[in-house]
Amino acid sequence: MGKVRCCLPLVFLLLIQKVSLQDVQAVVGDAVILPCSNGDEALRDKVTVFWRFQDTTNVYDIIKSTASLEEQAASYKSRVESFPAEWTKGNFSIELSDVRKADGGMYICFLPTINTQTKVQLTVKDRPVTPTDRNSRNGDVGRRPDPVFLLSAFLLGCSLRRA
Repeated sequence: MGKVRCCLPLVFLLLIQKVSLQDVQAVVGDAVILPCSNGDEALRDKVTVFWRFQDTTNVYDIIKSTASLEEQAASYKSRVESFPAEWTKGNFSIELSDVRKADGGMYICFLPTINTQTKVQLTVKDRPVTPTDRNSRNGDVGRRPDPVFLLSAFLLGCSLRRA
């Protein structure tokens, strides 16, 4: 009876799904890597991995070590890449390009063979507007001349008058 009580918590630990959580930040228009890796030897052969957004939207599937994009959501078509050469090393990360504000949220990389999930919280920020960007969009309206340039022009003008 003592052995059963001792082993019962161990059984529950084995049944619990392994989950890890990572935070990733991106800027609108950039590309970002969503990480997912596992060192389990059970994954070295024919691997199956499901990437989902908000639990339901199909982002990227790897089925029996082959990319399967037939059911990929339209919003991710031509924007998601993986690294097949890395799969045998347990790296199932994906690259999401042309990041959009709507891409922000929870991504899940699920490895059903070993019942493991990696959750990636993607936060998308707007591209910061720099003063140079603002001026170029307004056709340089209201742009002030450089003070060094003004001083140089003034001194040149003064020296020309005396000559």
